[in-house]
Amino acid sequence: MRNSDLRFFNRLSYLLIVALGCASAVWADAPEIEQLAASLQAQRAEQVHVLSPRNFEAAVASLEAARKDLERGRSGERVSAKIAQAQASLDRAVKPAAAARQLLNTTIRAREDALVAKAPEFAPEIWRRAEQRFREAMIENENGDLKNAQRRAAESEVLLRDAELNAVKGQVLGEARALIAQADQTRVERFAPRTLQTAKRYLAEAEQEIQRNRYDLMLPRNLAAQASYEARHASYLARLIAQTVAQRGEEAALEALILSWEEPLGRIASNLDLAARFDEGMEPAIKELGEHVQRQRQDLSRLRQELQDRTEEIAALRKEVERLEARLGGVSEERIALQRRVDAQERLRANVARIESLFSADEARVYRQGEDVVISLLGIKFPSGRSTIDANSSALMSKVQQALALFPDASITVEGHTDAHGTDSANLIL
Repeated sequence: MRNSDLRFFNRLSYLLIVALGCASAVWADAPEIEQLAASLQAQRAEQVHVLSPRNFEAAVASLEAARKDLERGRSGERVSAKIAQAQASLDRAVKPAAAARQLLNTTIRAREDALVAKAPEFAPEIWRRAEQRFREAMIENENGDLKNAQRRAAESEVLLRDAELNAVKGQVLGEARALIAQADQTRVERFAPRTLQTAKRYLAEAEQEIQRNRYDLMLPRNLAAQASYEARHASYLARLIAQTVAQRGEEAALEALILSWEEPLGRIASNLDLAARFDEGMEPAIKELGEHVQRQRQDLSRLRQELQDRTEEIAALRKEVERLEARLGGVSEERIALQRRVDAQERLRANVARIESLFSADEARVYRQGEDVVISLLGIKFPSGRSTIDANSSALMSKVQQALALFPDASITVEGHTDAHGTDSANLIL
């Protein structure tokens, strides 16, 4: 090899060594960057980015600059310098953040409460102003100006508490407010003023309760829910009344509405084998329905007690059978008799349960009266003045046949009840 070639080779080798050395130095900084990033994340969790914003932002900016230099292959010294700057800024952020926790703790707590109440979502404008004042207070604290920091913090605290309160109201009252606003926009007050006013009253009461105690929201939530219901109720009434007036005219609209309300009460009464009369208004019919329901409840309570008594009786009989078996050491006539009683009770209960499963609630009611099983057929309706079962009831009668087949040796009693129409003699013949 010639001397010139040797000199060129040595120079190239030197350049490669220098380049590789620089690369090694650069990549050696990568773990430090990740370690610093983890430290920043840990301090962020401690809210240092909020309590010492400028120092923390400077640390983040220096770290990002170090990362970019590393990616571009800049010198290790430059990367290391940026890392050192980031670490120094982070160290400077920790001390004023700790001081803020001690000196401005009520303001910090107010901010936390506002965040819990979702103030950025439900009170964004007040939150923006409060957050700006809070940042200014923290910057003054970073600069060591405690007097101005406390003044800004006091201003921020007022705004933060206001944001929290408005956010709580927004969460609890938002739906009711929207429904009432929609009702006002569609002029619901024209046709349903009292109902809409009731909704507004509930809303005002809910707001007063929140104003009194924003941390106990059970009652305000209930009042707000009632306000929402009344607002929807008012809107429904307004639509119904407006539609009826448009179809029937103002003079006939009121009668049409009252008749439309009487009709479902009449259906309920008919399903209960009652004849609803509205010649004295709705109150007598409603009272009769209420009394009938009360009697049904009493019957249900009595039947439940009978079922409990039967269950206890069966349990007692089982114990008696076990006692006799233990005493007699085997089968006896007394034991056989008791076992038959137990089996009969269980068969009866099983059969009643099977019969109940055959019918829907509007087809029949099945219950026991002592040892008797009663099937009250609600789904069969006879035309007035007739006692024939039409084809529409064939499916129901088929179910009755299935029920009767469960008691092949039983005696059957059929009872019929007429309505209040017709003469006594005609009804007796029916």
